Amino acid sequence: MFRISKDELYTMMENYKLTDVTSGNSTSTMIGDYWKKSLKTGFLEMTKIGLLREATRARKNGLVEWSNLVSNWADTI
Repeated sequence: MFRISKDELYTMMENYKLTDVTSGNSTSTMIGDYWKKSLKTGFLEMTKIGLLREATRARKNGLVEWSNLVSNWADTI
């Protein structure tokens, strides 16, 4: 199970906003969606299969940066 705190997600979201302006991708938005899901518990938890599904979906939709990030999370499990 992959687990990341809401604070770590928020920091990542803010950092990716800087690159969103130049690259036009929505990695920051995707992280923000997961940050919102983590507000109740303080953490986001996903299985390796869930992360790989998210990475595949992101790649199919052209969100390569987000796909790579989520794939890296899956590799840590």
